[in-house]
Amino acid sequence: MTKVYEVDRLIRHGHTDPAGIVYYPRYYEMINETVEDFFRDVLNLPFGHLHLEQKRGFPLAHMETDFFAPSRCDDIIRFCLTISRLGNTSVTFDIKAVCGDEVRLRARPTQVYLDLQTMQALPLSETIRTRCADYLSPTHDKE
Repeated sequence: MTKVYEVDRLIRHGHTDPAGIVYYPRYYEMINETVEDFFRDVLNLPFGHLHLEQKRGFPLAHMETDFFAPSRCDDIIRFCLTISRLGNTSVTFDIKAVCGDEVRLRARPTQVYLDLQTMQALPLSETIRTRCADYLSPTHDKE
């Protein structure tokens, strides 16, 4: 069974626009925070260590997002992360944000493993592949 990485995020006043709903670019910050938390908690690769000590990164290469319902101040949104694709040099995450039983958005960011000094893509290490395996969806894209 595929594991799901979950993290709750409180919607704060600063996340909202004058209409009182989450301003959509703020969702992208929350999506990135969810991926960053996954790297820290599951892969044991905090971004600070990855970037500053290993000189590696996982920048965003592609993003697909569907928005289904608005979120408002004081909502607690659960971000649920699985992996839909493990490529040679990239990972595509499948992130669903829910409030109660209502899906608010679904995003599929693809992030590429990169040498920050040469800015060249690198093959995913066996350690990263192994730690990601439990989160890989059974209907994952095969490369």
